[in-house]
Amino acid sequence: MDAYGLLGVARTATTEEVRNAYKEKAMLHHPDRGGSPATWATIQKAYDTLSDPQRRAAHDQSRAAEGGAAKQFGESFAEASSAYAPRKTVNISSAMEVAKKEDPKGQLTQGGASMSHSAGFDAWLRNQKGLGNTGFYTAEDLLRSKRGGMQASDDTSTYLPPLSTTAVVYDKNGPPEEVLYVDKARRLPEKLAHGEVLVHMLAACVSDEDLLRAQTSLSILNDFAPFNRTANKWEDVELPAVAGVEGVGIVLATAQNVPSLSKYALEVKDWVLAMPDARKAPIGCWGTLCVCDSSRLLRVPAQLLPLPHYACSRSLCTAYRLLEDYGNVKPGDTIIQNGADLPVGQALIQLCKLLKIRTINLVPDDPSFEHVREMLLKLGGTMVLKDTSNVVAFLKDLGAEMPRLAVDGLGGEAGRRLAIALRPSGTLVVHSMANGQVPQLSPSLIMYQQISLHGFNLPLWVADNGPEAYVAMLEAIAQLVRDEKLNLITRTLSVAELTQTTLLEALSSHKGGESAYGKYRERTILQFGDEASANDMYFELQAAIRKLAEEAGDSSAMLTELGLEMYISRFVEEEMTSIELLEEIVSRGDGEKELMDALKEMDIKKMGHRQAIVGAVVGKL
Repeated sequence: MDAYGLLGVARTATTEEVRNAYKEKAMLHHPDRGGSPATWATIQKAYDTLSDPQRRAAHDQSRAAEGGAAKQFGESFAEASSAYAPRKTVNISSAMEVAKKEDPKGQLTQGGASMSHSAGFDAWLRNQKGLGNTGFYTAEDLLRSKRGGMQASDDTSTYLPPLSTTAVVYDKNGPPEEVLYVDKARRLPEKLAHGEVLVHMLAACVSDEDLLRAQTSLSILNDFAPFNRTANKWEDVELPAVAGVEGVGIVLATAQNVPSLSKYALEVKDWVLAMPDARKAPIGCWGTLCVCDSSRLLRVPAQLLPLPHYACSRSLCTAYRLLEDYGNVKPGDTIIQNGADLPVGQALIQLCKLLKIRTINLVPDDPSFEHVREMLLKLGGTMVLKDTSNVVAFLKDLGAEMPRLAVDGLGGEAGRRLAIALRPSGTLVVHSMANGQVPQLSPSLIMYQQISLHGFNLPLWVADNGPEAYVAMLEAIAQLVRDEKLNLITRTLSVAELTQTTLLEALSSHKGGESAYGKYRERTILQFGDEASANDMYFELQAAIRKLAEEAGDSSAMLTELGLEMYISRFVEEEMTSIELLEEIVSRGDGEKELMDALKEMDIKKMGHRQAIVGAVVGKL
């Protein structure tokens, strides 16, 4: 049984998407509505399978055993692009029929704009999201100094020993090769404030966004339309800053409140990715150590992907979504892309090869062309052409090929050339604009060829679909990587080799020409460590943190010494982590009883445990 196919959802569908699909099937196939009992039984079984995490995992494993990740990906893509499974659109007639069944008297639509409270609230949320007003202050926001301007008390802080990091830093905005430099001894904060974590970075990719963020502060756009009309603005970057938008690392330490923040709570030794975010300032991944807000990180399975793939995970996910969401391409179709030698292009070639989709791949005309052409053909590219401004020669090289989908990672004139190559009703999707300009399409292409222009942004996709969908997509990609169906050709620069000279080479690694690496044009992966080095540092760091806690009079050290560490989280929740505060309570006239009563209210039920804690505090006076 293919539960996904029965419900008509993708294998990356969230629980909510599964539930919505089940409701739609119920409207059509429930026996009370005239459906077949046998069909309804299979739909019910599919929903029971996918709505339960354990059953769903077992179902996925059994499907994998039947044909491997490549077969699953192909089946999923075929379902999504099939004429029998079109993309969901608004159907006015169907919506009216549903409205009549759910509200036969028309009470919800009386008065024109009247609607139920829940429907009205949903509409308000959609409108606010469109305006960028999705953020609202919570207690956590107000306690995080960088969000609400209010500093949480030190009761939730974790003090750190003196630490420094080797990092790539910039003091001002400008050309990346001029403003970025290597700092071998950048000092870290003396403590982890409310909500913060310390991460040992493992790897990060040198991407166009990293270079753009170093070159200019995007917050300058906040003063111009349309950004000045919404709350969807870019966050200022405090300079000097560590570069790096995307990277993978391991959590070494957390502020004391972090484990209880949310269902995505972070703990020490968790593997984390920088969460894609379209407007927030970069967290600073280009360093051996990184202190950042835990809400900016996403916990991911340890060693799910090789480090280069994890470092380029946004590129892999972008390629995955471009094929899933645009162009309605099918096996036998052709797509065309520029920047084909970059990680997104490499992944797109290999995914298309699995799906039996032809790819026309454009790369710059420079000394590395022949080497790049050979590399892309080995990955599975159908054609590799020089991306030149000579449109006549370009179309002649294409011959009779007319792609259905064009993928633009450059923008400007390069994107316009792709649009000219499309068949009527083709789709041009822009996922990056290295040239800094939107492709200018002529009216004839839009009106008479019906060419459509779209923009794709992974951070916005994650915001719309949620972290669960992002992790599920990574897991689907990981299956292809394990089956050796999805590889990346990159170069690695270790932190031990990181100097100003090697940094400059890394910044230009996406450009062609002679270098120490030959005539290849390959993205550089900055490797800052591995799991073994993270573990070594973890043990040293935790010992130092415990010593500092003891010296600072932290109640967690006292509870650990008493063998009552199970109560540490309760002391943190009640902000009673300071020994000085506890001593001040018992020093009052009836202070010992007051502290005993407070411990009882904290749900410490055993009298002996309460007495041991009070006795330890009294002994410290």
